[in-house]
Amino acid sequence: MKFPLSKPLGAVVLTAALALTPVLVASATSTAPVPAATSLGYDISFPQCGHTLPASPGFGVIGANGGMTFTANKCLATEVTWAETAANPTPAFYANTGDPGPAFTSSWPQSQQTPDVCSGANTVPCSYDYGWNAARESFANAVAAESASGSTSPTAAAIASPWWLDVETGNAWEVKAGYYGPTAAAYANDTAMIEGEIASFSTIDVTKIGVYSTSQQWRAITDATAANFPAVPTWIPGFGSLATAETGCYTTSFTSARVAMTQYGANGYDADYVCGLLSTPTVETSTVAGSASFSDQLIVSNNDGTVTFTQTSGSPQLLVSASGAVTTSGQLAAGTYVASGTTADPNGNVGTFALTLDVGELTQGTPTSASVKASGSATFTQQLSVPDGSLAVTYAQTAGGPDLVVSPTGLVTTNGPLVTGTYSASGTTSDSAGDTGTFSFSLKVGVLVQRTPTAASVVASNSAAFTQQLDVGANLGAVTYVQTSGTPDVLVSSTGLVTTSATLSPGTYHVTGTTTDPTGDEGTFTFVLTVTKATTTPPVTPPVTTPQPLATAVSGHVVAGRTVQLAIHGEHFVGRPRVRSHAGTTVVVTRDTGSVLIVRVTSKAHSRNGVFTFTISFANDTSCQVRYDQR
Repeated sequence: MKFPLSKPLGAVVLTAALALTPVLVASATSTAPVPAATSLGYDISFPQCGHTLPASPGFGVIGANGGMTFTANKCLATEVTWAETAANPTPAFYANTGDPGPAFTSSWPQSQQTPDVCSGANTVPCSYDYGWNAARESFANAVAAESASGSTSPTAAAIASPWWLDVETGNAWEVKAGYYGPTAAAYANDTAMIEGEIASFSTIDVTKIGVYSTSQQWRAITDATAANFPAVPTWIPGFGSLATAETGCYTTSFTSARVAMTQYGANGYDADYVCGLLSTPTVETSTVAGSASFSDQLIVSNNDGTVTFTQTSGSPQLLVSASGAVTTSGQLAAGTYVASGTTADPNGNVGTFALTLDVGELTQGTPTSASVKASGSATFTQQLSVPDGSLAVTYAQTAGGPDLVVSPTGLVTTNGPLVTGTYSASGTTSDSAGDTGTFSFSLKVGVLVQRTPTAASVVASNSAAFTQQLDVGANLGAVTYVQTSGTPDVLVSSTGLVTTSATLSPGTYHVTGTTTDPTGDEGTFTFVLTVTKATTTPPVTPPVTTPQPLATAVSGHVVAGRTVQLAIHGEHFVGRPRVRSHAGTTVVVTRDTGSVLIVRVTSKAHSRNGVFTFTISFANDTSCQVRYDQR
């Protein structure tokens, strides 16, 4: 979103609700399709007041608040009017969330009876009611803006809009404030606040509700709670370009629901990309005879409910049912057939599909390779296969002779004993229906394969007595080992016995060599010996560093001409802090818990409202800053 203390410019998100507009961009191909106009938009809020807004957006997402709960974006009506000029003229809204607890907000419920009974304590029911009330406040902001922008049914317009909850660590949360958490109770309260907001919007009849956050921020606020929000789509920021934002649709959602939108930086604004249903194009092959019984099932992901397929091309040869089952109208002539169309789920998320069927192709099955000892190569045979061919297949060899011979029926033989090496044969296949294909086959002759062990470890004091026997499988006769590296520290005898020349210093020793047997089979061997010290050095204790102070959020707001009490949340507040702001505003620290500063702020009468900065200085010459709101 646009809260200045939170996410950096450059994240991109797309909501499930916005996907109601046809967005045929879901297929994953090597060349990304050009996104539909209504799938590319921007999100803006109070920081863009008075700024030139992006021209000709596909859609717009507008912040309903002034950066925190129970505040209003003073430019909301103007920004709604801008969003209504988009290709998709229905604005989407996002609401700031947060759970400051009763100590740091004047909006905490005190004697609320519904939806939960709350007496004003710091409890799950009160946090739930706080979220419920915050949603009502944000919704009222949107209704007022729709009315001011000329809507004849402002409440209906706000209900029909997609709504996003901005869940970021830059907002006020109990788990981020030293006064409360992080504790199990704080996590439960913060999670309840989000649940209360979602429930509140739902009872207003808003049907398109999602969450804007990242996996890291969601984990920090809710302790990675996903079970509470299984059906809530997500809007994920943090992508550097439109191309990476498109790939973000394939990532895993932190709520376990679909990824509906992604966010990236473009033209100095936060730009958004709507995710569609995801379908990888399929390429299948069949013989002419096999095409009559061909069938396949198309698979789509990132959907919310059962997907319906609508075929737009490729019939009558290829037929795609509403459930995505692909069949043919009967036996097809040799050629290439393509079926394509659109996909949709019950919640309006859409995408595209495509399937290519190459008819008349013979596809080689296993085997495609084999190995044999040199002594057995004279009698070697192997039968090639084409599993899809219902007719007799003819093989025509084009390479590999005379060592390997492939008969017209696909029987592979040798022309006699072969010396150690690798031999390959290839050619073409055909049948009487006009199906064609290719085949290949490779034969390794005379290869000795090393088995375990290939490595060992020994303490330095025991290395002089170390021994290990190497092993080679499938040999014919005794194997001879010839060492080519690793001497004189590690020695390999002609029978494969590994020893050391003496006591070795700690380190890693590498040995390599070759193997042979009496029939001419050959191979290689490797062995790694790790020599360790008898004792280990105690770990080095890292130097102690002084943590830097960090201010994360401010609970409450400043009022011109009045003295108010605020809470500044953060970490490592030490050393008699002093707080300063702009001219005309005085700040006195009345309490310091180390993670919360309670300050008394007096602002000059008639001073302008807006977002300003507190500068906090400490006795150890460190400082930090945090934004606050004056209204």
